[in-house]
Amino acid sequence: MKSRVLIFATLMLGIAWLLSACGGSTTAEEVAVSGITVKDVVFAEMLDENYQAVNPKTVFGTTDTIYVSVVIEGRPKQGTLEGNFYYGDQLISGASLDFADVNEGVIFSIGENTYAGLWLQPSESWPVGNEYYFELIINGQKVGDFPYEVVQ
Repeated sequence: MKSRVLIFATLMLGIAWLLSACGGSTTAEEVAVSGITVKDVVFAEMLDENYQAVNPKTVFGTTDTIYVSVVIEGRPKQGTLEGNFYYGDQLISGASLDFADVNEGVIFSIGENTYAGLWLQPSESWPVGNEYYFELIINGQKVGDFPYEVVQ
């Protein structure tokens, strides 16, 4: 009887370990599209010189600049990234980049990611609301919509 309990307990611990290992290996934001893995999309108060998010947040004021850091796994040598800012179904602004240009000159890289920084500066105050989102497209394929909010 004791050996059955020990086997059962060992089996349950093994299953729990496997589930945690599988679940912990990716974040909810991590998505692979056309051989390019988007590790994260982070809104922030600002971006540093490497386009990494500083003070992440998803709620902005009516006169704030909206910053987004897109984290791409590794250093892709080809492909495109497009980011579009929307208010409801209305496109506010968009930008794109070519990974061949961004990672030009990188000969060898271990464990380094590519950070793309995009931002949206207001020409006048943003309307208050929660209908805002950032659309991310990699190689012409939509990765997802990432919501943010503007408050008074």
